[in-house]
Amino acid sequence: MSIENFKDKFLQLDFLNWSNSLRYEDEEPCKLIPCTEEEIFSLETDLNINLPKAYKEFLLWGGHEAGGLLEGSDCFFKHILNIQKWAIDLLNENDFPESLPKDAFVFYMHQGYEFMFFKISEGDDPPIYIYNELNNQSLFSKAYLKYSDFLLIFLEEQANYLKEMF
Repeated sequence: MSIENFKDKFLQLDFLNWSNSLRYEDEEPCKLIPCTEEEIFSLETDLNINLPKAYKEFLLWGGHEAGGLLEGSDCFFKHILNIQKWAIDLLNENDFPESLPKDAFVFYMHQGYEFMFFKISEGDDPPIYIYNELNNQSLFSKAYLKYSDFLLIFLEEQANYLKEMF
């Protein structure tokens, strides 16, 4: 129910140092910058929701910056309020027949064509649903059984990709 396996794997892979070793000299180094409890409380208050435990753990670990992981995607604290709207806009642009569920929380958007969400009502480590405009889908599909699975699998895929590239 927590993201401990993900955090352990991040350390085991030495992902932060590895990410920094791949950066150009003039680029800012990757960092782990957590959200504060106050920021999370404010977000929950603004949206009138209670976020799942696993997601809050991620925000408290790297909600502002995650050591190079998820870089290039809109998923950090500064994006959270905007991506709720961007996801709806994307569905409308594509005349998608399904609306986001009332308790959906969009936590990830990639390059304006794909987003992922969970339903607040589905527990402390909820399943993840995905929409990708390139897939010609008419229903949201379940992408991961749990939010913690998303983090761990994404980390492993990113590490494998970087190993192949470098």
